Amino acid sequence: MSRNAFPFQAARRACSPTRRQVELREPIMSMSLSGDGTTKVITVSGEIDMSNAHLLVELVEFLSDPPAPNVALDLSTVTHFGAHGISALLRAQELVISSGGRLRVSAVSPFVLYILGVTGMTPHLGIDVAPSRPGTVPAAGPPVVAPASLPGWHGGGGRPAPRRPLDTLAPPGPPAASG
Repeated sequence: MSRNAFPFQAARRACSPTRRQVELREPIMSMSLSGDGTTKVITVSGEIDMSNAHLLVELVEFLSDPPAPNVALDLSTVTHFGAHGISALLRAQELVISSGGRLRVSAVSPFVLYILGVTGMTPHLGIDVAPSRPGTVPAAGPPVVAPASLPGWHGGGGRPAPRRPLDTLAPPGPPAASG
């Protein structure tokens, strides 16, 4: 058979990177584990998102074997934190508590504190320890509150403003005289 008999193979070869083209990228998240007596300290750096939050849960699950584990999380160098990060923290806490241990968040970055404060998760996670590094926010810092009125929301009752068809909206100003 000729070399061009299977054109998809040629296309695959053209798209496949060679060894020289492959660049190593920095990971978006890194974790380190250290021991401080009976407490295991997990330090997380970078982004905690949907692609890697499960890794934090898996590490905590590994550490949750009896006897009652004490686990501390240092989130002082986390740069991105969203719903999957919150879910991972709650799952990690559940695992440690079910083993008879205690999970505490020892330090948080300002970004993480903001997200946890806005979502109301700080009391659920027992964030109560002063920062271990300069530039971090103490976990027992002031609560973070969302603005009282958000654009597009009416009354602050948690419901969006009622929608009306565009033809029923009148331009601002005095009503037009009829007659």
